[in-house]
Amino acid sequence: MSARTQSTNSFLDALTGHPYNRFKQDPRFYWRYDFFYLLLSSALLVMMAMGARLGVFAPAFGAPALWWLGVWPVALFGLIWAHLVIHNCTHGNLPKSINRVVGEVLGVLVVVRFASWGVSHIRHHRYSDDRVKDPHPNFGSFVHTVKNTVTQVEQQLFEAYFETWGDTPENRQREKRRAMLSYGTNLLLIAVWFVLLGPWFTLLVFAPANILAGLFVIHFNWSTHNGERGTADADFEPVNLNHGYYKLGNMLFAGIYMHANHHKRPHLFNPVRWCNETYGPMAPTVTELTTRKSEQPA
Repeated sequence: MSARTQSTNSFLDALTGHPYNRFKQDPRFYWRYDFFYLLLSSALLVMMAMGARLGVFAPAFGAPALWWLGVWPVALFGLIWAHLVIHNCTHGNLPKSINRVVGEVLGVLVVVRFASWGVSHIRHHRYSDDRVKDPHPNFGSFVHTVKNTVTQVEQQLFEAYFETWGDTPENRQREKRRAMLSYGTNLLLIAVWFVLLGPWFTLLVFAPANILAGLFVIHFNWSTHNGERGTADADFEPVNLNHGYYKLGNMLFAGIYMHANHHKRPHLFNPVRWCNETYGPMAPTVTELTTRKSEQPA
């Protein structure tokens, strides 16, 4: 096999299979992955600029309109579901033939992209609630958890790389450059949405809905790891929630708050659909645990 053929195959490998597996197999996986999106985003921006000059392209939305108020909740609901499906793609819960493709398309929609979602989330399952190794560990304060998540995810991608390929000065420099490429690529991807949708729609609908959907995902993770207890010394661990707001959330978002079930069986698309005969007894909900404790004799 020629060097050119081998390089092409490696590039294609970065776009197939599960990102976490490719990350473990190829030390340059992220370089190939980001470079693909760098080229794609650049090409789309050039094509749209040329199309605008030729009069054959215009942004999808122009000046703000009242009907956008009706689009807002639909966009938010759709973006939350995009994260939910990406989550399931991370666990390979869609048919193998479309799992990676769906994950990538929805990853572009929520801007973070599938590989970063997939690699960091698999690490979360391996080191759940470990303050050092979990990409998004929880704290008593939700605000603290949000701040930590924003900074911790990228750092954990560094740590995952060093654990796999060695913590050397060369690798540290390589990862710093890779992070710059990653952030630069994301900026180009944001620019694509900005031009495609139009500046007003992006700033008033797409961007805030995306940010709110991301905060929803962080809140979901926080609340389903006992974050709702709101204390610094809470016993952070995956729990099942199915009361009040969380019950409605389970109905709207495929059992998302039955998180103890998910950690036990991550290949269930909807953790509410638990089969005791197949998986054993389902973990109790927080409400059931509280009721049991209150019924115990003093």
